Amino acid sequence: MRDKERERELSELKSRFVSMTSHEFRTPLSVILSSTELLEAYGDRWTPAKKADHFARIKSATSGMTEMLNSILVIGKSEAGKLECKPAPLDIARFARHLADTFQPTLSAKHTLDAQIEGAFDDAYADEKLLNHILTNLLSNAVKYSPKGGTVRFETKRVLDKAVFVVADQGIGIPKKDVGRLFDSFHRCSNVGHIQGTGLGLAVVKRAVDAHGGELSYESEDGAGTTFTVSIPVHTVSNTEAGNRDQAAGYS
Repeated sequence: MRDKERERELSELKSRFVSMTSHEFRTPLSVILSSTELLEAYGDRWTPAKKADHFARIKSATSGMTEMLNSILVIGKSEAGKLECKPAPLDIARFARHLADTFQPTLSAKHTLDAQIEGAFDDAYADEKLLNHILTNLLSNAVKYSPKGGTVRFETKRVLDKAVFVVADQGIGIPKKDVGRLFDSFHRCSNVGHIQGTGLGLAVVKRAVDAHGGELSYESEDGAGTTFTVSIPVHTVSNTEAGNRDQAAGYS
């Protein structure tokens, strides 16, 4: 009985994926096609600035489609019970700094990023791909759902054998009536208005945190911002493992 219910849920999820992607891909594909055709027809007469603008549109549309596909893959694997966490040596502080540096140029003039990264993580293990899904979605949402601007706070710190990440915004917050479905695939809060989105971001975050054996919590007030806190275990490299890794890297 449970297997049939699971099969029905997966079938329904697949149908919603197909419906969503066919709709959400139309706009970026139109942008790519339009800019490509214009560059082909008038590129030799346009100024470098105008050509750069259209290349940026193509790049942005392509990036958005890639992000959407990655979200779909994470949700699909999770629902099928195939989303695996594969920890590997990762300096999480260095990873977080790189993420903040990469994210900074994407901000509009009305947003600022306050990155606070502390603690030593050079001996830690984590799944870099899952961690990237978690933090990229939280940071993107913090900006997206702060349409009036403000500061996005991004903290990374080590607490014993755990890495703790905090992403806080000054945005629209989460209405109480949406709390129960906040991490459901395709669910969007009732106060998002005309803000574009697929309803997959937090679903991806929750599944990636769960796969990591971590914890996810949040505090929010409708109209007064949201703070998400993620805690994941980091597995210290033992002396033996460290020796083997150094030997493989040619340091012996």
